[in-house]
Amino acid sequence: MTLLKYIILASALLFFSPFSYASDLNIETAEPAISRLQGEVKVLRGHRYLNARYGMKLNKGDTIYTGRRGKVYIDFPDNSRVKLGAKARFQIQSWENKQGIFTSALNIFQGAFRYTAGLIRGYTARQTTVTTKTAVLGVRGTDFWGRVEEDKTFFLLLEGEVSLSPIHGEKIIYNRALYAVNIKDSSISTPQSLDMKSIAPLAAETEIDF
Repeated sequence: MTLLKYIILASALLFFSPFSYASDLNIETAEPAISRLQGEVKVLRGHRYLNARYGMKLNKGDTIYTGRRGKVYIDFPDNSRVKLGAKARFQIQSWENKQGIFTSALNIFQGAFRYTAGLIRGYTARQTTVTTKTAVLGVRGTDFWGRVEEDKTFFLLLEGEVSLSPIHGEKIIYNRALYAVNIKDSSISTPQSLDMKSIAPLAAETEIDF
């Protein structure tokens, strides 16, 4: 990939408003749904693998797999979005409307992902947790990027704040935008600032190709 394309992708990751994407969905739904995809994307529902498609509604318990060149965007009724890169595995554990509050539990088992909490729509509040192999991320009006690896979760905050807790550690409130940490089972590394050159290849991992 050319340097120019990397720079464009990195700029989109940093400066594209998390609230401005709603117009490209063309999906008004009370369930999570696939809004964009490329390459091979499968949905495991029960014991069956289904081919993912644009507009496909997703159920509680569905697990989404992306292939070697697969990427997918998943939109939720509260106007939040999850983007998955290649060779990712993601599960919608649960979601529901609790007296006007959108509550959801999401699992990332492997691969690169981005979560964007857009301007809330149709609810009074949201309570969303994203769980990986080594961390629990509590959404607080947030935009973040991460990658789940064998023994750690790489986490980069883009905007807002999030509660971070290692699986076997104490929770902290994290609000250092454009700083990255590695979260292991019981520890969080010292935050490291990332520049455009470092962020560009991360952006490319989860953005669908132009």
